[in-house]
Amino acid sequence: MWRLADLIVIGLNLVVMVCIGVYCARKSKSSDAYFLAGRNMPGWVVGLSMMATIVSSMTFLATPGFTYAENWRYVPPLFTYLLASIPGLFLFMPLFRKGNFQSAYEYLEKRFGIWARLYAGAAFVLFQMFRLGVILYAVCLPIETMTGFSLPWIIVIFGVLVASYTIAGGLEAVIWTDMIQGFALILGGLICLPIIFNMVPGGFEQIIGEAYADGKLSIGSTALNFSEKTVWIMVLMHLFHFTQYMCVNQMTIQRYAAIKTSKEAKKGIVLSAVTTVMVWVFFSFIGTALYVLYKHSPRPELETMLPEQVYPFFILSHVPAGVAGFVMSGLLAAAMSTLDSSINASASAVTTDFYRRLIAPSKREQHYVSFGRWISGGFGVVMIVLALVIHFTRTETLQDLQATLISVMSGGLLGLFLLGFLTKRVDSKSASIATIWTVLGVFLWLFFDSEIGRQISPGISHILPDKFWIIVLANSFLFLLGIGISCLSGRRALRDLTDLTVWTRNSANQ
Repeated sequence: MWRLADLIVIGLNLVVMVCIGVYCARKSKSSDAYFLAGRNMPGWVVGLSMMATIVSSMTFLATPGFTYAENWRYVPPLFTYLLASIPGLFLFMPLFRKGNFQSAYEYLEKRFGIWARLYAGAAFVLFQMFRLGVILYAVCLPIETMTGFSLPWIIVIFGVLVASYTIAGGLEAVIWTDMIQGFALILGGLICLPIIFNMVPGGFEQIIGEAYADGKLSIGSTALNFSEKTVWIMVLMHLFHFTQYMCVNQMTIQRYAAIKTSKEAKKGIVLSAVTTVMVWVFFSFIGTALYVLYKHSPRPELETMLPEQVYPFFILSHVPAGVAGFVMSGLLAAAMSTLDSSINASASAVTTDFYRRLIAPSKREQHYVSFGRWISGGFGVVMIVLALVIHFTRTETLQDLQATLISVMSGGLLGLFLLGFLTKRVDSKSASIATIWTVLGVFLWLFFDSEIGRQISPGISHILPDKFWIIVLANSFLFLLGIGISCLSGRRALRDLTDLTVWTRNSANQ
């Protein structure tokens, strides 16, 4: 599989990314410049950056891998991203921009107090730590196939390269590299599709016909079976996840703040929503097309491969040398755009919400930039270590692993923000009690669903829903409990709520 032309193209792509990071480093003289790109980015650039960030290498690998091996069960839930963009566009983005926040969690302190800011910041950072490991591991699988190098060494080298330009250039480097990488991802897929059509005798029509006949276009069960990942259950779970991402996620709020005007920010959100769904559907179809191709032209190598390795195998087997390197750069781009965003956003949360707020509130701006770079480096190390752990312990598909992590690590965070945004009466104490009970419930859920928990109390573990339900139930529970406590206790928020809820926002636009 090793082809010099492909490696040269990939190497040049990596060099360009590092150069962009070095160039942007010269402008990163303040925390606003390093973490928010100076609040002066064009909306369309940020929109493409948002698309590239959420797409990730999971789209390049896991999405075609899943439709190749199974069906389109994961596709209908992806359209909820369009629905989730609506409150982000009209409610959350204007409020965050009006508050001039550097961190999404600054809002929670103004609304509920310092405890809310620290809790949300910690939850976000923990989720990103685990997500970094999953994505880095996923992108290194095809590199192993292409080069024959040891996977652990690939994880270390690629992780260091991504971390290096992120550390140097901050959010501006992240956004510009994301935009370039987004184009590379899409163009790479467009190069492959005509090749597949040419290799299948009947082209597009045969692919659709055979895929339909073999159940590959099925969306699976539509029953309301709460114990299985049926399509409607996955729609509900994804709606919660995408709403959290578009409305209260630090990576997204950073980009809202980085855009120069609110009008430009709206354009960026719309562009992100439309292009993201199109890319997901496109790569889902590639997986289905590969199933039909290899049904008629079977390859013995595929029998021992993971589903996520099928698309890279096709690229390296059927796309000309050099061109294949460019297409594989799309894979690297998908991973890098997500990894760099996660590293920068996590460093921003640690620096702004913890270090600057609690430890060193009065340092010079350059000090916070330096600290942010050190923290970015730390997250780079964590990313590499966790990817190695996944490599040696993995037992489930990447798609399922990601879905589980999303549910577990982000449970309750959206509910807390909704309490702040959508209600005027819920005060800090009501919100804190609801949060404590929710967090406790999630920990007990995870404990009784573990090996130790099942041994201690098998009866409880049998009645527990699957962990992917956490994001739905935890957020709903926290929101409803907070309202209930406030109503029963008669407490009302005593703080000035101007520009902190949808009911008290100033109509002036930024």
